Amino acid sequence: MQNKIMLGLAVQPPAGTRPGTTLYPPLAVKLSSEHSLFDELSDQWAVVTLVRSSGEVLHNKLSGRLTDSAHPLPTYGTDSSVIRRRDRAYFYFPDLKIDEPGRYKIRVSLMKMEYSKSAPPEGQARVCEEVDSRSILVEEMQPSHMSPRKCLGIMGIGISLLTTLGSPERAFLRVLAEDGQHVQPLERWSPSVSV
Repeated sequence: MQNKIMLGLAVQPPAGTRPGTTLYPPLAVKLSSEHSLFDELSDQWAVVTLVRSSGEVLHNKLSGRLTDSAHPLPTYGTDSSVIRRRDRAYFYFPDLKIDEPGRYKIRVSLMKMEYSKSAPPEGQARVCEEVDSRSILVEEMQPSHMSPRKCLGIMGIGISLLTTLGSPERAFLRVLAEDGQHVQPLERWSPSVSV
């Protein structure tokens, strides 16, 4: 019986941003399985690509760390409910930037090295699964890294930022920070904003 591995987005990128601005919240992806993945993680990694709303894959329009190896999810955390028993590993992309205005999605491809008699001796990379982020509007008029208090009256973006980073997403980012990943302060997007 083959171990079914599922790729899913743990933290979505923002719904809107400016060109060349680091995406916050940062994209985080999780690998889930009913069985342990530890022995398989060394052969797996994720690659992100920018995709136009038409489906066209764009090269050289997304910058930052575009690949990440699989990190086993820690068994500890500030909120154990964020990590289900079947969530096993994660990929983290903390510094992605989209350079040109437009409407895009970020595609995450789970890659795996396979070794067989028909493959070259060094192995062959195969795409196992793909998942797309929500749509991201990149335009000059978007606010960049403002507090929700400042965002609240600007084109309705403040409300979408507050609802974009839900409680499970904040908890997942806390787990990544505890695992040693650089995560910008979460307080900046705290939903406790008075209007």
